[in-house]
This record gives sequence, structure tokens and C-alpha cells, in this order.
Amino acid sequence: MMNEKNEKKEWIDRLKALFKTFQSRRPKPEETDYSRWKQTEAEYQEEQAEWLESVRQRKTEKSGGKTDADRKSD
Repeated sequence: MMNEKNEKKEWIDRLKALFKTFQSRRPKPEETDYSRWKQTEAEYQEEQAEWLESVRQRKTEKSGGKTDADRKSD
């Protein structure tokens, strides 16, 4: 019983050590922009629409200007 607890603790400690090696992509506290926390639903929806459009444009540029409708199905 005691051996099982030690093995579990050792496994958890190794897992923690692994996660600590990953690089964090969080900005430093002094670089964080909290201004959008108070945005309205309409502002959020507008921002999301802009982001989706930018994703579509990048996807179109990568595919050489072809849209999904232009591609032949398999």
C-alpha cells in the first residue's frame, strides 16, 4: 500500500516537472492588455467577425485564391 502511494507521488512529481519545462505563451503581467474585459456583446461579435474574415483571407491566399466551392470533390 505504501509502495503504491510512493509510486503515484513519484509519477505526479515527474508529470509536474514535465509541465514546468513547457514554455508559457502568456504575456508578462506588465505587457497584458485588460482593456477588452469590459467589452460589450456587440463589440465582441464585431471583433469575432473581423477575425473570421482575416482567417478566410489567409486561407484563400494559401490555397491560391481557390475557395472550397472551386475545389473538386474527391
